[in-house]
Amino acid sequence: MVSISLTVLLLINMMKNYHIYVFTQDACPPCIRLKNFVNTLPEPDQAEIDYVPMKTVSGQRTALAEELGVELTPTLVVIHEDIFCELDDESEDEFCDRVAEPVERFVGANSIIENLDSTIEAYTYAHSE
Repeated sequence: MVSISLTVLLLINMMKNYHIYVFTQDACPPCIRLKNFVNTLPEPDQAEIDYVPMKTVSGQRTALAEELGVELTPTLVVIHEDIFCELDDESEDEFCDRVAEPVERFVGANSIIENLDSTIEAYTYAHSE
């Protein structure tokens, strides 16, 4: 049982475990320009990007924007995700924690557009052949 868990962990650590978030707001002309640009990309590239609202309906920053320190829109943040698991020797139960760490950040539509292709290439399998 332990060897299966270790094998799974090794496979997970070999994979590209990244998530690309783009923080936006509705009344944000640069956000609209960025979304229009993203809509011109191939579908596999578009599928790698998760749009996240920066603010709630009440105007406060969302929990994820707070956690990642996002102040301006649009902002692209790449998160590296790892899963750490431990096996309880007595119960043989496995306990896993997800750890996310920002590894890349671009602020502003121009910066995001300029770096988007290389970011998708580096952190996803969208360009794999």
